[in-house]
Amino acid sequence: MSVVALSTAAPPPILELDKLEISFPLEGGRILRAVAGVDLTLARGETLALVGESGCGKTTLGRAVVGLYPPTAGSIRFHGQSGGTTARRAIQMIFQDPYGSLNPRLPIGEVIAEPLKIHRIGSRAERRERARELIQQVGLPVDALNRYPHQFSGGQRQRIAIARALAPEPEIIVADEPLSALDVSIQSQILNLMAALKESRGLAYLFISHDLAAVHHIADRVAVMYLGRIVELGRRDALFARPSHPYTQALIQAIPRIGQGKRRRGRAIAGDVPSPLAPPPGCAFHPRCPKAQEICRVERPVLASPAGRPDHAAACHFAD
Repeated sequence: MSVVALSTAAPPPILELDKLEISFPLEGGRILRAVAGVDLTLARGETLALVGESGCGKTTLGRAVVGLYPPTAGSIRFHGQSGGTTARRAIQMIFQDPYGSLNPRLPIGEVIAEPLKIHRIGSRAERRERARELIQQVGLPVDALNRYPHQFSGGQRQRIAIARALAPEPEIIVADEPLSALDVSIQSQILNLMAALKESRGLAYLFISHDLAAVHHIADRVAVMYLGRIVELGRRDALFARPSHPYTQALIQAIPRIGQGKRRRGRAIAGDVPSPLAPPPGCAFHPRCPKAQEICRVERPVLASPAGRPDHAAACHFAD
């Protein structure tokens, strides 16, 4: 295996994470290391899915990208530059909870226009007109602008959250579990809306999810995260067809499948995610891995290309 720094084809990446670390100090001098040395890139018009179980650091990484958490170490670069007002305007976020992410005291027109007001974009009349355009683009009627969040369903609120994220004309949208609080019947509608907006606007998505079925529908590339680190990275079809890391294999096996006239449950992953306060030595997945050997317990594998797969990378001693 050879160490690899995966990059997308031309055009060059608009977002680069270089050895990104996010840590939080706790009582007693303890340190919670939520993101541990992540390298990722995102190209214009690309959807990069970030997957893994709860507690693996996905949301922390996404919030760092939009500037809610400062890096403890490493860097986040947008068009080669670190941070700044331009990046804050050009990178917007859709949050997991469509109920808690909208201000209940504001009518929807003001909710959508709020990013424009914050970034001092346009006059009040221009912001109102922009809200009218966006509410229609996400499939809701114009009269919705005069109503309040509690008057809408979960799926409608997520459409409103998407409209708000689009308001300042971002280049990147970080979507943090945007489907998990929605009914299954609504999830496909939101996925299709996001795909259509990506196509029409050239958007790039960092799509954070534990739902691999949704990821298979929308992603161009997939990064698998475990206990703060990327353990596998590759093109969607190649990763689903031939996963290299045992953790990725387990996640894919856990996807429910249609079979024998009913929906079959996927195979559950053994054990629980370890605490980031006391990560296991060596490969962090080794306590749950059916293929673990002695080297896995003492030496942490690097993210590298398995033989014959130069556009793929896995952090596993036995990925070949």
